[in-house]
Amino acid sequence: MNSDNLKLLIELFINKAIAVKLISTRDKIYLRNYFYNWFNLSFTGIYAMNKISSQSRLTLVQLAQEIYQQLNQDQRLLLGNTEEQAKCNLIDSLLPLPGSIEEKFTSLCKLSNIKDALDWYYSFSKNTNYIQVEEISKNLLWCGSTQYGDLEVTINLSKPEKDPLEIAQTKLLNHQSYKYPKCLLCTENEGFAGNLNYEPRHNHRMLSITLNHQQWFFQYSPYSYFPEHAIIINQKHCDMLINQETFINMFDFVDLIPHYIIGSNSDIPIVGGSLLSHDHYQAGRYIFPIEKARVKNKFKVDNFLNLEINYLCWPLSTLQLIGTREEITLCAMHILEKWYNYNNDELEISAYTNEIRHNAITPIVRKLTNNRYVAYLILRNNRTNGHHPEGIFHPHRYLHHIKKENIGLIEAMGLAIFPGRLKAELEQLKKLLLMNDYERAHSTILLNKKVVKHTKWLQELYIKYDGFNLKNCDTILKQELVNKYTKILDCSGVFKNNNIGYSAMAKFIEDI
Repeated sequence: MNSDNLKLLIELFINKAIAVKLISTRDKIYLRNYFYNWFNLSFTGIYAMNKISSQSRLTLVQLAQEIYQQLNQDQRLLLGNTEEQAKCNLIDSLLPLPGSIEEKFTSLCKLSNIKDALDWYYSFSKNTNYIQVEEISKNLLWCGSTQYGDLEVTINLSKPEKDPLEIAQTKLLNHQSYKYPKCLLCTENEGFAGNLNYEPRHNHRMLSITLNHQQWFFQYSPYSYFPEHAIIINQKHCDMLINQETFINMFDFVDLIPHYIIGSNSDIPIVGGSLLSHDHYQAGRYIFPIEKARVKNKFKVDNFLNLEINYLCWPLSTLQLIGTREEITLCAMHILEKWYNYNNDELEISAYTNEIRHNAITPIVRKLTNNRYVAYLILRNNRTNGHHPEGIFHPHRYLHHIKKENIGLIEAMGLAIFPGRLKAELEQLKKLLLMNDYERAHSTILLNKKVVKHTKWLQELYIKYDGFNLKNCDTILKQELVNKYTKILDCSGVFKNNNIGYSAMAKFIEDI
């Protein structure tokens, strides 16, 4: 350990915390003493540290990492068992307790408004590295045109791909009484040191909010798939469930935070999200492609004559409801009841197998004006059969080389979240295309274990395009990945976009 280098890094760490307004200049002496005592450093030469530049191009988390690298083994153990725990611990040493954060947020709401208060909390969550800005910046994002309008694709390099069969087991696994915290969303994660299963959360601070007279918690997602991507978490560890309370909670939320959209994953496996064992919603400040979808048909329903009901031109079967919160809630529950008991053998839709429910919805709510809202009800079904063991209305196996994971809320709204492995695989595929020799490219791909899964796709691309060069190859691959995403969503639609599907949806609405 070089103590002079460590002292320099500590000084830079404190100054960076001042620069991003986590602490004030008034805290500088206290924190310097704190770190020196923590790491048993000599105070000799301390005043020379005051002469260094107050700024560093490194972020707070990068400086924390540099400090960790300078520590000896005994000093590292003071911060935790892993580098991630150490970085979280160092940042946590700069932060107030959760109650103080909540008081600051409430004070900003009173002095200004909730938008300004959330802007502060969002910056705080980024500066403390709870929102993992550096990792998120590595993600790739683009959009492409389709028959449904522009769809968006992101290759996610900050979070591992999940297997849908593992996701389906989470309800059983997460009910083990000895597990602490019971899941990644539980409030007990706030300040938790982490273990082999959970990342450290020393730097985690949540906000409590009230929805439908119950306590919920608000936080931003560490992985932020879209701007201000937030997670709204039930205080209780209880299973996801879509019912009337869901809509009351969502309307209460957009009344509280009117510049955000909110939605929920379905409450059953395969067509739900990756964590079904803890009731939660996702929200944020973003306009999704589904909100720009064209209207295919307009309907009027008895008892809801003041409500606009539209069937959208969208790959997943989606009803759009526009009206007051009371009208939308009543109509949505009426649709939910009908859908939960809907069967159509021709379309392979069965509501139940014995007592196991297969029909579900993915609900989304946005506030338009003072008492005018829009809700989207995406109809889902999670049946499986011998031909489609992962799900009849799930990405089919010929698409698993791109994605096999559940199609949850965000992707249902038109933003694909593809696994990070695709970045390297697309680079390999690009090299094969630039050969402009299918036989040679085909022979090469068969010897590459990582991209052999794309063999049929390679063939399709060679058939579709006359030639490839450095100017067109990236554009082609990006658009073709959007095309794959469109097919993935088409697989997930219960009423297909053909005459049979249109007729069945019209009959479903007529029955409502």
